[in-house]
Amino acid sequence: MSKESQGSAANDGAYSVSRSRNTVIKSSMTCIDGLPKKLKIYRIAGSKFWQMRYFTDGKYISKSLKSVDLEEAKQTAISIYESLRAEGMGIKDKSDQTHLKALQNQHLLHNLIEEILEAELDKVRRDEIKHGSYVMTKIRLEGLIFDFLKEKPLNKIDILVLEDFIRFLTEKHLSASTMQGYIAQMRKILKLLERKKILNSVPNFPSLKSQPNSRGGFTLTEYKSILRKSKELRQHIFTDWGEGKRAWMRKAYRQMPVEINWIIRFMIYTFLRPGDIRQLKNKHIEIINGKYKYLRLNMPEVKRHKAATVSLAPAVPLFKHILQHQKEKGYGGPEDYIFFPELANRRLVLDIVGWSFNWILKELDLKKGPHGNDRTFYSLRHSSITFRLIYGGNIDLLTLARNARTSVEMVEKFYASTLSAEMNVSLLHSKRA
Repeated sequence: MSKESQGSAANDGAYSVSRSRNTVIKSSMTCIDGLPKKLKIYRIAGSKFWQMRYFTDGKYISKSLKSVDLEEAKQTAISIYESLRAEGMGIKDKSDQTHLKALQNQHLLHNLIEEILEAELDKVRRDEIKHGSYVMTKIRLEGLIFDFLKEKPLNKIDILVLEDFIRFLTEKHLSASTMQGYIAQMRKILKLLERKKILNSVPNFPSLKSQPNSRGGFTLTEYKSILRKSKELRQHIFTDWGEGKRAWMRKAYRQMPVEINWIIRFMIYTFLRPGDIRQLKNKHIEIINGKYKYLRLNMPEVKRHKAATVSLAPAVPLFKHILQHQKEKGYGGPEDYIFFPELANRRLVLDIVGWSFNWILKELDLKKGPHGNDRTFYSLRHSSITFRLIYGGNIDLLTLARNARTSVEMVEKFYASTLSAEMNVSLLHSKRA
């Protein structure tokens, strides 16, 4: 096969630069003459092969066509389609009018979802939302929402149907905040149905209250014990994988990495989110030596927050120590990552850190908080902000929120609400001069 015949089909230049491996390359979407329009072939960012997607009988069928050549991929798609027809898929008895109506309803729902997702992709292109938000919308619309609505007449959705939807989500054991996210996507479908005059009006949703469910933080005593244990476990190799379970962590990281202690302290001193750890590079940090000594962090944008933040003073000697360790291993340049710079797979970094931190918590029996809330690596961010509220003097919430790259509402909802009166006993007992 000539290189010219492959060049128009393979996405050599495009597949490695997109934000997500599963992102569909829009310009590649192709229908095949003689086949239903519900069958499309296309390319995705993370593969050189053509893919096939066919919506039939109320479900999606997706397959890799294992070819980089367009014409070859078309022939493979035709063969797959003919095999599906031979199995009876997509062919129903036309006398079964009830089934035909249900199938028409599903095709309409499919088209609505496609239209909403196209609009969401436009928002991504305009940088109104992040690609991760689009992916979450896609998962929810094509998953539970489609499963719920595929048997419901779309022109007869009322408050009773929506109450069933809430029950449907509740049976999936979803949290109230996650259910709110599904409700937001359901509203998009209802508004589109109204705009197309399929639905007379958008019914009101049943009320659903979401209680704050913060990831439990640590007390100062617990934090100190975590630091001690992270050093102690450097002498141990993890072997307790469970009976019949294989060791999935890389052998090099089954002994507590020295970086874990540094990461734990760095999180407390900088208010970072766990996701920041994997993408933080030396070029993102500037050491400030003035009246106050701190790190200025110019991190990549996250959740619409772009402004630089500042660390607490202890982060400065810690960062210098980490940088010296990097240089001894041959790293330390501006483009090198601060933590685990040897790992090109940055997703693996979060796996290693999360797994190691859970190992520490289980050793200390700190996995569950006093109120039963689960503690994770994210709990360090919760602890960092809470420590500032307790020990940071009369710090105002706006300053703290901006430096933690969050909102005052989030600080009040998830952090300030966890403070007890005894935590600020010095303020309560203070007197005016």
